[in-house]
Amino acid sequence: MTRGTPTPPSSTPRWDADLYAANTAHHRRHDDDFLRGVTLRSAARVLDLGCGVGDLTARLAQLTGGDVLGVDADADMVATARQRATSARIRFAVGRAQDLDRLLPARSVDVVVSVAVLHWVPAADHPRVLAQVRRVLRRQGVFRAEFGGSGQIAAVHELLDEESARVGGRPAGWYFPSEEDYRPLLADAGFAVPAHGWVRLLRQRRPMPDDRAFLGWLRSQVLVAYDPVVPAEAVRRFRRSAEERALAELRRADGSYDQDYVRLDLLAVPH
Repeated sequence: MTRGTPTPPSSTPRWDADLYAANTAHHRRHDDDFLRGVTLRSAARVLDLGCGVGDLTARLAQLTGGDVLGVDADADMVATARQRATSARIRFAVGRAQDLDRLLPARSVDVVVSVAVLHWVPAADHPRVLAQVRRVLRRQGVFRAEFGGSGQIAAVHELLDEESARVGGRPAGWYFPSEEDYRPLLADAGFAVPAHGWVRLLRQRRPMPDDRAFLGWLRSQVLVAYDPVVPAEAVRRFRRSAEERALAELRRADGSYDQDYVRLDLLAVPH
């Protein structure tokens, strides 16, 4: 590499599984509402797509007597999930949502669930992901997912994109679709939205009550999105300036840093 040429960004986010595990409470607060849309038969086989450190995977194993497979693209997340697993019916595997055919045979799963994951998949890859989910589901299966939707963490997103640009980086590669964006993708992949299903945007205010909670969330789940788009030698500078600016500008009048979440929430079935 010639002198003066910026070091290319890393190809993938650099996840810290322990840090992530310590900052997932805001997701778990919504698990009950999420799971009310899913009926799990006593022997249902379940796929937790993008399982992270396995918190939801463990909950799924409590709700069904069948096998539960957690899949995540990050090897450190999967290693931590395996260490935390308490049921012999839970297995974990490293793999991308785009490549489920390498892990599971066709029509082998009753339910696919996915929480807070699919916005990390590039928009261009979503047709393949949906086709992969459709492939592994049995005829009477259910696809239940929620992930970032249009308007997700808008204030933080704008601030961090600006700071990325200051150091020669690009905007984060998140995909935050609207309902109108996603319904055609589901239909093209062979899914239908039944009478008991939906594709909708949910708006939530998620608690980040103080500096510590806000920075834990920012470091564990947000700044990692910029690893692939910020030059390698600028990552530390970017993170430092991004944190300083976020703390200075995003504190609410009540003293919190609560975040405005918008989730693309869906329940669909194969047709």
